[in-house]
Amino acid sequence: MKWLARLFPSTETATETTTLDLHRAAAALLMEVARADGEVDESEEQLLLEAVRRHWRLDEDEMRDILSELRTRLDEATDLFEFTRPLRERWDPETRVRLVYDMWAIAAADGKADQHEEHLIRRVSELLYVSHGDFIRGKLAALSEQ
Repeated sequence: MKWLARLFPSTETATETTTLDLHRAAAALLMEVARADGEVDESEEQLLLEAVRRHWRLDEDEMRDILSELRTRLDEATDLFEFTRPLRERWDPETRVRLVYDMWAIAAADGKADQHEEHLIRRVSELLYVSHGDFIRGKLAALSEQ
């Protein structure tokens, strides 16, 4: 849980956020999309694991440990700002857009993106300063692959 402390520092524990911490924050956002429709089906979880492995090279055992920590952290989170702020501050626009595309792929993994998933991705896109055009392109790309 040390990575959570670095990502979400309190006033007395302000340490530097690592690249791995940022990848975990992105994984948290992907997990939140998977959970947005009320259930995480196997195809959504598999896409989440594949995206994390492909982009950020976290191994599957570490990812499963992170997922269990994230479930707790997401249940306690009051808003998405705490996950998006470090990504917005440290990632370039192209990397943030790629995350939004991955979010759309997870939302569409079960054959459709429901309104809760779309709303969540829209909020995250805005918090990451991803343009509305990139938001729509991600949606169209994910839905056309289904």
